[in-house]
Amino acid sequence: MLGLDYGGIKVRKLLVTGASGFIGSNLVARLLEEDYQVIGMDNDKKKSYLLRKVEKHPNFLMIWDDINNIDNHTAVLNGIDEVYHLAASADIRQSYQDPTMDLKNNVQGTNAVLEYIRKAGIKRLIFSSSSSIYGVTNVTPTPEDVSDIRPISMYGASKLANEAFIHAYNDLYGIRAWMFRFANVVGFHQHRGVIYDLYHKLRKNKEELEVLGDGKQLKSYFDVSDCVNGLIEIPRQDHNNSVEIYNLGNNHTMSVKDLANVLCERMKVSPLMKFTGGDRGWPGDTPYTILSIDKALSVGWKPNYTCKQSINRTIDWLEQSSK
Repeated sequence: MLGLDYGGIKVRKLLVTGASGFIGSNLVARLLEEDYQVIGMDNDKKKSYLLRKVEKHPNFLMIWDDINNIDNHTAVLNGIDEVYHLAASADIRQSYQDPTMDLKNNVQGTNAVLEYIRKAGIKRLIFSSSSSIYGVTNVTPTPEDVSDIRPISMYGASKLANEAFIHAYNDLYGIRAWMFRFANVVGFHQHRGVIYDLYHKLRKNKEELEVLGDGKQLKSYFDVSDCVNGLIEIPRQDHNNSVEIYNLGNNHTMSVKDLANVLCERMKVSPLMKFTGGDRGWPGDTPYTILSIDKALSVGWKPNYTCKQSINRTIDWLEQSSK
C-alpha cells in the first residue's frame, strides 16, 4: 500500500498530530498496518501507553512536543506528503473555567500546523473538527451545509475558527483539505467521555449513579474504527481540489439514561440513578447531537457498528483495560 496515488499525488510519509490521543492512536495503528511511514506528534506523554503496540514499529517515529513548536522539527519532518491534524484540547468543562485554553492550544496550534504545511509545500490536510460547532441547532438531522451554526462552547468555537483558517489557506495557498465533524466517538483506547465516566463511577459505587444532566440528552455514539475508516477512506474516494466537509457519526442515537442502563445491565448492577442539572450535563454541553451522514454515505463510507454495538465495544475495552 506504500505510495498510494491520490489524483496525481503519491502519499508515502504522513504526519499525525495528536498521535497519542484516543482517535490518534487508533489512526496511527491503522496507517502502519497499511505500510505508510508515520511520524506522530503529541505533547501528552502520559498517554504514551496507547502507543505501546506500535512504538517500536520500524515505520513509526514519535515526536513528544507541542504543535506550537512544530517549526523546531522541520528536519525530522522533511518529506511529509500528507498531514492528519487531530491535536486539540477537548475538555469542554475545563475550557469553561479557562476560556483562553482552546484559543491557545487549538486555534494558535492549528495556525502553527498550517504554516508548517504552507512552508513545506504540502498539499493534503485531513482535519478533525467536531459536531460541537453546530451548538444547539434547530435543524436535525444536521447536514454539513446548515446555516444555523452557533457554537456554545469554547471548544466548538475554536474548531469553527480552525475550519475558517483552513478555508483561507486553501484559497490562498492551494492546500487541499478534508474536514470531519465527529459525533461522539467511542471505543478502543477511550480514556474520557460519558461512557468512561459512568463506568468508573459504577466501579466505585454500585448502589448510586450520578448522571450529569437530565438523562434525556440524545447523542450519536459511533465506533472509533468507523471514525478511522472515514478519515482514511473518504479522502481516497473524494479527489477534491478545495475543501470538503463531512459529518461522521451514526444513524442511530441513544439517550444518556438508556446508555447508563446498558452499562448497568452489562455490569449486573441496579443503582439508584441521580440526575443533576437541567437538560445539559455542564456548561457547553449540547442536549442533542443528531447528524446527517448522507454525504459520507454517498462516497461509500458507512459505520459498521450501531450505536448500541459501539457502546458495548467500548465497555469491552474498559473492562479489558481495568484488569
